[in-house]
Amino acid sequence: MKSLIPERSCSDMAFGTYKYMTRTHERRIMSFEPFACFGSARNELIVEIISKTTAFLSTLGSYLIVSDIAKKVRNGKETDPYQRIMLGLSLCDILLSFFYVFLGTWMTPKETGWLWAVGNTASCSAQGFFFVFGGFGELLYQMAL
Repeated sequence: MKSLIPERSCSDMAFGTYKYMTRTHERRIMSFEPFACFGSARNELIVEIISKTTAFLSTLGSYLIVSDIAKKVRNGKETDPYQRIMLGLSLCDILLSFFYVFLGTWMTPKETGWLWAVGNTASCSAQGFFFVFGGFGELLYQMAL
């Protein structure tokens, strides 16, 4: 008879390892161990630095697009539909790039053990909101183009 038995406590849900236990063997079905995807702490650090750098550049580029269109509106110039779509796309990209990728692991609860994780469950939930809102908005604006 198979049963799902956690190896760690229930409070460690993000990194809990669960196995199917049988009489003769164990089979790992889910693992969220630190560095499971990266192989080592060094690789995780490299991925974090690259993702935060590219997210900062994406946020900066989107901010420049927003400021250019806002400058045209302030000067009383007419904006065409393409510019308005790009404005919405850039605003959604700012939300997604900044809150999801740039702040990424900083908003993750520190109990998870991820690199640079200093957040809590409220910051993780806020990050999830911005991810869904920004990602869905980007998808809709991309379809509008």
